[in-house]
Amino acid sequence: MADSIKAIKGLASDYVYKILYDKIISINLAPGTNVSPTQLSKDLGISRTPIQRACTKLAENGLLEVLPQRGSYVSLINIDRVYESFYMRNLLEQAAIQQVCALLDRNNVAFSLEQNIYNQRKALEHNLYEKYFKYDNNFHHIIYAAADMLYIEQAMAQVSLDQNRIRQLKILSNIRADPTLDEHQKILESIKSGDADSASFNIYTHISKFAEDTIAIHKKYPDYFSNWKNDSDIKPGLHKQNFYSFNQ
Repeated sequence: MADSIKAIKGLASDYVYKILYDKIISINLAPGTNVSPTQLSKDLGISRTPIQRACTKLAENGLLEVLPQRGSYVSLINIDRVYESFYMRNLLEQAAIQQVCALLDRNNVAFSLEQNIYNQRKALEHNLYEKYFKYDNNFHHIIYAAADMLYIEQAMAQVSLDQNRIRQLKILSNIRADPTLDEHQKILESIKSGDADSASFNIYTHISKFAEDTIAIHKKYPDYFSNWKNDSDIKPGLHKQNFYSFNQ
């Protein structure tokens, strides 16, 4: 019986975590917003214990800031974490796409990416921003999956939370929507041709645009950021990387 009660509480905290996580990443709960466990308890019909447990986990992941005697607030976007996560993504996705280009049969992955780009375009045409964000994420997931690097993708997801808020704000602000789709198309064409060097460069070019995007977002939402530097200090600082295969 005691184990059943613990399981129910665990499920409740997971449920609350998922709701708050989605709201924070989608910017439905903007950076700096107060999160009241008491209000959440009323809104969700869940006791405060699993809500507090979920808030603790969100704080551990850097999405909530708990201030004694003052309450809990959605964390501001930390520009250093954004920069580091984009740097990691640049290296890992270049490694993944080189693996994909080495595949003898790339037809299935090319078809999936082509369909994905079509869905991205349609979602943008109808202002379905949450759908577009999912398609954008899935575009990169298809590459990781084809490269058999899903474990690395999962690890990357843990350090990309602030990066994902930047990407969501970019979509909501309609910043560089068409150029981004063009960048995805170039990545697809290089995979079709099997040109690993071109594919790496196209991934690098795509990801390095984060600096330009982040500056534009900061101009629109300056209060969403912590530890902001001068615009001139927010530079890509990324490099096209050469990799050695484990099989060589």
